[in-house]
Amino acid sequence: MKTTFTVKGTHCNACKLLIEEVCTEFTGIKSCLVDFKTGKTTVEHDQPINIKKLSQEIESLGEYKVILS
Repeated sequence: MKTTFTVKGTHCNACKLLIEEVCTEFTGIKSCLVDFKTGKTTVEHDQPINIKKLSQEIESLGEYKVILS
């Protein structure tokens, strides 16, 4: 399964790497790809994930805002 959402506030490669690290450490997520220019974030997972909790973890990193599609 794939889930796509937007993370506002990404502006560089360090942002991309930080968000990808948090996502790949999240239970159930196999991979994550972030486009820091657009904020488009796609996570691949085998089982349903708690997207609300993942959003909270991303937003706790700093000045990021998760926009769910």
